[in-house]
Amino acid sequence: MRINKQFILLIGIVFIFYGCHSTARLYKLDTADVIHLNFKISVSGHGKITGKLPNGKELVGEYSSLSEGSTSEGTSGAGSVGSEGYEWAIAQGFSFNQPDVQYGSAALVGDGLVIEIVYAALKWTSHGYGVGRDNQGGRYRVRF
Repeated sequence: MRINKQFILLIGIVFIFYGCHSTARLYKLDTADVIHLNFKISVSGHGKITGKLPNGKELVGEYSSLSEGSTSEGTSGAGSVGSEGYEWAIAQGFSFNQPDVQYGSAALVGDGLVIEIVYAALKWTSHGYGVGRDNQGGRYRVRF
């Protein structure tokens, strides 16, 4: 069976310009809520993300991945004790490099919630993992 080269070229062009759609899950560690996200894999390493919170409100955002080299990204905070109580923040993020792994970050907003995510993904697939935090103290594990 002979494969038409023009057909293969057309499929390649469609893939490059339209990408593939994929899903991700945010597991909120303190409530066990699961937030389902949709995103389009892009050869540029940048794209839009959409999803819904457990209360049905919309989440929107974007992601950016680095395809080569080392990266170090994360979040940090501090602790303090005062007359009004105790405050504490947790540092989290990535600081390593592996062959065939892309590193990136994402931000999502909706219903007063801001979620920051750092992740690692296998090149040429839509599979990866990461961690996140929100502006209300929530912590997340990310799987896609």
